[in-house]
Amino acid sequence: MKYKQPKSPVFQGRRLFLMLALLVVIGVLMLRAVWLEVFQQEWLQKQADKRQLREVTVPAYRGMVLDRNGDAMAISSPVDSLWCNPQDLLKAREEMRHEYELTRQVTDATAGDGSAEEREAHELAATRFARLEEGFRHIEQALEMSEGELLQKLEKEKDKQFTYLGRHLPLEVAQEILDMDLPGVASTREYRRYYPLAETAGHVVGMTNTDGDGIEGIEKARNAHLAGKNGKTRVVRDAKGRLVESLVNLEEMQPGQDAQLSIDRRIQYLAYKELKARVYQLNAKAGSLVVLDAHTGEILAMANVPSFNPNNRKDIKPSLWRNRAVTDKSEPGSTLKPLTLAAALEARAIGPDVLIDTSPGHISFGKYTVKDPGNYGPISLAKLLAKSSNVGASRVALLMNARDHWMFLSKVGFGRVPDAGFSGETAGKLTSYTEWGKVDRASHGYGYGLSSSLLQLTHAYAPFAANGLFMPATINKVKKQPAGQQVMSPETARSVLRMMEAVVQKGGTGEKAMVDGYRVAGKTGTAYKYIDGRYSNDRYMTSFIGIAPASRPRLVVSVQIDEPKIDDSGGRAAAPVFSKVMSEALRLLDIPPDNLPDAKQAGTQEQKKQEGAT
Repeated sequence: MKYKQPKSPVFQGRRLFLMLALLVVIGVLMLRAVWLEVFQQEWLQKQADKRQLREVTVPAYRGMVLDRNGDAMAISSPVDSLWCNPQDLLKAREEMRHEYELTRQVTDATAGDGSAEEREAHELAATRFARLEEGFRHIEQALEMSEGELLQKLEKEKDKQFTYLGRHLPLEVAQEILDMDLPGVASTREYRRYYPLAETAGHVVGMTNTDGDGIEGIEKARNAHLAGKNGKTRVVRDAKGRLVESLVNLEEMQPGQDAQLSIDRRIQYLAYKELKARVYQLNAKAGSLVVLDAHTGEILAMANVPSFNPNNRKDIKPSLWRNRAVTDKSEPGSTLKPLTLAAALEARAIGPDVLIDTSPGHISFGKYTVKDPGNYGPISLAKLLAKSSNVGASRVALLMNARDHWMFLSKVGFGRVPDAGFSGETAGKLTSYTEWGKVDRASHGYGYGLSSSLLQLTHAYAPFAANGLFMPATINKVKKQPAGQQVMSPETARSVLRMMEAVVQKGGTGEKAMVDGYRVAGKTGTAYKYIDGRYSNDRYMTSFIGIAPASRPRLVVSVQIDEPKIDDSGGRAAAPVFSKVMSEALRLLDIPPDNLPDAKQAGTQEQKKQEGAT
C-alpha cells in the first residue's frame, strides 16, 4: 500500500483563487458583450458604417465640343486623382521607422551573433521601411516634386484627414503608386479634358479647371450644358480605403450634352497658321482673324495670336486667355468707310453715281484738320474707297443727318453686344447722336470716335454679302436658317459691294488681298491708337475686311494686326493674310470661282437674275 501525500492548503487556495479570477474575467467579458450587443448596438453600427460605408460622388462625363462636321475639339478622358490621409501615412511611416531602428540596434548590439529570428525581424523591418521610402520617392517623381517635398507637404497637413497628392494623373501612373499599397493612399476616378486642336483653337474652345468647370471660351459659356450632373452612390470600403462593394445609387449621374460649334476645324487650323506666321513676320504685338458665313451668321473660324495651349496648364499666363476678337475694342479706322457710304445711300443723302469733291486734299474744323495723302479732286464713291479718302468720307458723313447715321450703325451692330455665344463679348462704343458735334460727325465717317470688336466689325460687313440681310452672329452650328433683319436695301448692298471691288484691284489700297480665280470686295484700315489722351504717331491697328466671291458673296474674312513693326498699313500688313485664308476657305467649302472666263459670264448672268428679282 502506497502512501499518499496530502495536498498543501496553500496549493488548494491558489488553485481556488485562479479559478475564481478566471470566472470573474469571463463574467466581466460576458457582461461587456451583453452591454455592447444590447445597449450599444446602434452606436456601434454607426461607428462601423463610418469606417466602411461611404457616399461616393460619381463624376459626370462632360460632353464633347464638336466642330460643324462632328470632329472633336474637346473630349474627356478618364484619369485618377490620388489622395491620402496624412495622419495615417505619417503614423505608418513613424512606426516603420521606429521598428527598423529598434531591430537595427538589437542586431548591432549582438554584432551579428543574434538569433536567426532577430536577423529576420530586422530584414523584414528594413524591407518594409525601404518600400515605404521608395513609395514616397515614386510619388515625388510622378508628381514632379523635389526630393523630400512629399514629406514636407504631409507634415504641413498632418492635422487633416484628407489631402490630394496629385490631380488628373494617367491611369497607369496612379495604378503603379496604388500597387505599392501605401497606408492611407487611395484614388478617385475623374475626367480630364483633352483639346485636339491645342493652341489653334484655344481662345474659342477655352478650358476647364482641375474640378472640371469651364473657365474660358465655350467651356465657360456653355458650362451648364456640357457639365451634366454628378451622381452619388453608397459603397463599402475596406480599412485601406479600397472599394469592396457598391450598394445602392442615391442619385443617378447625368452625363453632359455635346456642344456642336459652327467652327470648321480645317479653316480654323489654316487661319491660325497664317495669322501666327504673319504676326511673327511683322514682329507685331498681336493679331486676330474671323471667318464668317454671311448667309447664316455662323463663325467658321476665329483665331488670335498670341494663343495658349489648354492641354498644358503649367506655364499658361492669364494674360493670354482673353479672346481678343470678341473682348478687345478699337477704332475701326478706314474699314468703316463702306458702312458710311451705305448709311448715306440708305438715307438718300447721295446717289451711287455721285462725285465727291475732296479738293484741296484736306478739310478743317477749327484746330482739327482731316487730310488725304494728296488732292484727289472730285472722285467717285468707288475711288473714294480705293484711295481710302478721309476727306471724301468726312464730306459724305456731313451730308447725312446725324440721327440717320447713328441709326444705321446701330442696326448693323455697333454699340451693342453681338451675343454670338461667347462670354465677355464687348459692346464697343457708339455714343448717342445727340452728343455729336461737327467734328464727331466727320470723324465717324472714316472710323474714329467710335469703337468695336473685330467680331462686331466683321458682322457689320455681312449684309453686303447677303443682299442687305443681317443674320445673327453665332458660334453654334445653325440647324435651321435664322430669320435675318433687312438693315439695307439689296440695291445698296450690291452697290457698295461693287465699289469695294475697286479697293482690291490694281491701284487700290488692298491690291495684296487678291485671290486667284475669285472676285474680291474689301476695305483696308489703319487706325492710330488713342493712348494717354492723344493719338500715337507710331502705334496703330492695321486691318483688312473682305468678301468673296463678289458675284455670289458667301464669306466675310477680317484680319487685324496690332502694332506691326514693319508694314504700316492694312493693305500691306493684313491683306496678304486675308488672301491666303480666303483662298483656302473657298477651296475647302467647294465654292466655285467667279473670276475665270467662263465664271465671269455665269456670274454676270446670275447677278442680272438677282437684280431682276429685286
